[in-house]
Amino acid sequence: MSSALRVDPAGTRGQTTAFTLAGDLDLHTAPVLYPTVGDALSNHSTVILDLAGVTFCDSSGLNALIRLHRRAREAGSRLVLVAPPQQMLRLLSITGASRIFTLHDTLAEAWADTPDAGTPPAP
Repeated sequence: MSSALRVDPAGTRGQTTAFTLAGDLDLHTAPVLYPTVGDALSNHSTVILDLAGVTFCDSSGLNALIRLHRRAREAGSRLVLVAPPQQMLRLLSITGASRIFTLHDTLAEAWADTPDAGTPPAP
């Protein structure tokens, strides 16, 4: 049984907003992610997802991220992934999905790489 997925706001600056994710990103929890992040992509030019708290990701979770990436592209926005755990990095690499995402090691790096974000929110 999967653990619940939490999607918590982690700050907004200018046209950039960030979320932290915690728990499993799988068949049962991926539907939680899509509407929240999809809405943010409609209203922001960049959405950052801090994945450090993701404990597991299966193909359904990966599919949700790919669908969100596609939605971002269609909206002229971008989706940035931060600190994916090793298991998730392997999944991204094996499937080739790592080539489509902008990846950062830390949330601070992601904020610094976002030109319209202004000063990042305090942690």
